[in-house]
Amino acid sequence: MGHAASILTDDTPIFQISDKNPNFADLGVLGSMELLDTMGDDLSIVNAARVSYASESNEFDAERDKKLVKFLAKHKHWTPFEQNSIKFRVKCPIYIARQWMKHRCWVFNEISARYTIFDNTVYKPDDFRKQAVRNKQASDADSGDINQELASEIYDQATKTAIDSYNKLLELGVCREQARGVLPVGSHTEFITTVNLRNYMHWYMLRAPKDAQWEIQQYAHASIELVKQKFPVAIECFYELQAEASTDAEQLKAMKNSLKNN
Repeated sequence: MGHAASILTDDTPIFQISDKNPNFADLGVLGSMELLDTMGDDLSIVNAARVSYASESNEFDAERDKKLVKFLAKHKHWTPFEQNSIKFRVKCPIYIARQWMKHRCWVFNEISARYTIFDNTVYKPDDFRKQAVRNKQASDADSGDINQELASEIYDQATKTAIDSYNKLLELGVCREQARGVLPVGSHTEFITTVNLRNYMHWYMLRAPKDAQWEIQQYAHASIELVKQKFPVAIECFYELQAEASTDAEQLKAMKNSLKNN
């Protein structure tokens, strides 16, 4: 699956976890993400694995059980992770939702512009990126090539025209399912989605890296902070395995270069 890279000078995640609700992440003009529910925890992962031996633990052992969780992930024994599920409510631009929905392991229920009138909020980037030269799917940070002020004016004008047209069509009595056709793909949509822990981590590893589109990276970064509240050991193990894999790859590259030079 290809991704649109967003190479920016400042790649600091923009989300803020709510002080009042630790399960809610505010992503500013992009939207928001809320952890609605989970099934299972770190203990349920190890118990799903131990059922093979007719065994079960009542409490999570920080040392022994972490080793088991990491062993399972390292050797791709995924079913104990798939016994757990995570449910989110997401508000995001429509074109980010469509990227998300390519991952068919997630279950989605989305707000419908056939049944309700959209609230007419549209995501507007703080900065417009330029098209990357080497990658047709990629974008790079603008280095002064784009007239940001003019781009902003064009974006605002197009958005206003679309929203005004939508509202006028509704006033004329045009049905919602047809009037929505003029709305831009930058309009905010909202959906509830559920995924198991294994498939969530697969999605995260694809959408959090810098070669993913910047906007969806922000949801990946926010989500991991929410998920690790419920599965702290599992997430820690995934991070450790990622770091180890990166080190192994660097060592293999160095070995190949050494053999080539000799």
